[in-house]
Amino acid sequence: MNKREFDYILQNGESYLVEFKERVNSSLSREMTAFANASGGRIFIGVTDSGKARGIEITNKLRSRIQDMANNCQPPVPVDLKKYHNILIIDILEGKDKPYQCSEGFFIRMGSNAQKMDRDRIVEFLQAEGKVRFEEQVHKKFSFEKDYSPAKLAGYLKLAGITQNLDDPSILANLGVAEKTGDSLKMKNAGVLFFTESIQLLCEQATITCAVFDGTERVHVLNRKDYSQDIITNINNALHFVK
Repeated sequence: MNKREFDYILQNGESYLVEFKERVNSSLSREMTAFANASGGRIFIGVTDSGKARGIEITNKLRSRIQDMANNCQPPVPVDLKKYHNILIIDILEGKDKPYQCSEGFFIRMGSNAQKMDRDRIVEFLQAEGKVRFEEQVHKKFSFEKDYSPAKLAGYLKLAGITQNLDDPSILANLGVAEKTGDSLKMKNAGVLFFTESIQLLCEQATITCAVFDGTERVHVLNRKDYSQDIITNINNALHFVK
């Protein structure tokens, strides 16, 4: 963690992968279980909800308290405690023993919040966890040298109102669409859909075909367009075709 990356995280605020807490309190347990039940994430202790870094006194007692809260979840939530100056960062990986429960119940990360799961939601969760989410899978054939488009990332950041003040690998990792393994960076399917020039060879099922037929029978084609760029461009092109 360096200053540029830290400032970038503060600028973009809380998200599916980031939570700010000014101090440690009883709600920390539900935040940890929510991240473990979802795709993992980081909790920054010493940062206000509005993204202002106030800092906190990082002591062994504080570390032990957080570790005890993680261990008291069922099953225990694995956490890695790091610090950046006077900010304590709790790094939580996606859990391997879902679902995780704290004393207040079962929680899952939804957007930038921890949402409590009712009975029906827990049943749906358990059923869904039998599947590997497509967007979270690493695309084995993706090559950053051949397939990655920095211009697509720049366009996305502009559309989202995010300042591009970090290197591309750090931004992709913080967006959760790529994962760092040592010195290498691997793109997930979500990143492939958004940040490649052409998805046709990488995710053929994500292309869009639009057609106009003569009459109500799908026999005589008057006009047809195939869109195989990134997902944002494909959607915009499809909407333009319909208009």
